[in-house]
Amino acid sequence: MKKSKTKILLTITVLAAIVLLLFALRSGNEKTETLVKLNASVTFNGERITVSNNDTLDFLNVEMTVNGFYKLTGMNLHAGETYTFWPVEFAHINGTRLPAKQIPQQFSIWCELNNGKNGFYSQKLNPKNTTRKTSRAVMFNLIL
Repeated sequence: MKKSKTKILLTITVLAAIVLLLFALRSGNEKTETLVKLNASVTFNGERITVSNNDTLDFLNVEMTVNGFYKLTGMNLHAGETYTFWPVEFAHINGTRLPAKQIPQQFSIWCELNNGKNGFYSQKLNPKNTTRKTSRAVMFNLIL
């Protein structure tokens, strides 16, 4: 009698593990299908970062990241709109801002879309064309 209870308990445990594994694999596949490549563009002119939403959908609850660590979060980027940011607006999780001497080289966007999916965009910025302007007039204005 004890052996049959043990066999039944073992069988139920194995079946439960299989069902949980199948459920986990199935839900993992659904998550990858909901990730959409965003139609956006990003440029850095040496002073400011310009982000354009070239898509037909709004980018909601956006998380923009520069160089993998400095983020700007919680914005909505409306379809067809262009936004301009100073690099110092991006902050590390510890609160420090993107250092003025650090040139943005990588930019990414994670967001929610109003169709229930999530969006992602990533672009390597061209450091050759992004030398910061450090004329005396600019430096003088920064000191004041």
